[in-house]
Amino acid sequence: MIHEVIVTTISKDNIVHIAPMGIKLINEQAIISPFRPSKTLDNLNFNKKATINFLDDVRVFAGIVTKYKKDWELAGNDNEDFVPRLSVANTHYNVIAKEFIDSPKRPDIKCDITFKSTNLPFLGFNRAQFSVIEASVLVSRLGMIPMDKITQEIEYLKIGIDKTSGPKELEAWGWIEKKISEFKKK
Repeated sequence: MIHEVIVTTISKDNIVHIAPMGIKLINEQAIISPFRPSKTLDNLNFNKKATINFLDDVRVFAGIVTKYKKDWELAGNDNEDFVPRLSVANTHYNVIAKEFIDSPKRPDIKCDITFKSTNLPFLGFNRAQFSVIEASVLVSRLGMIPMDKITQEIEYLKIGIDKTSGPKELEAWGWIEKKISEFKKK
């Protein structure tokens, strides 16, 4: 199963990088598969540490992939040696990269989970939140997936937005629609 999360890593220059991606959890390991090239991959190669953030504020996913809001508030980590977590993370895991399985497109990085913390209650996703996450994935694939397919998917996902969204989901959806509209104009 793939979990949509936000991975925070830290660079050689001590700059935190925030990236949405799908990860796999198998027992006490997380498998992170960043695209090549990427800051996440560079940072994991550099210091082997990451924090996996599980969250229900879907604006983070949409904000980052659309580039309309890339900086999110960070909180200290319970383990000072680790990368900061997002302040909106319901749960976070600290991980250490143990094995790199190379691939020309997306290497698999097997990480040991060294710490888990629940920070905020998770009440589940509603349809609007699901729609924003799925639309964020589509936006991240603009130029890779045919535009007519993306348009068709977005039209369907908008049903969940229209029926169940709150202010956060509406803000995120606005960023998604704007990004797609700008892409179509290119």
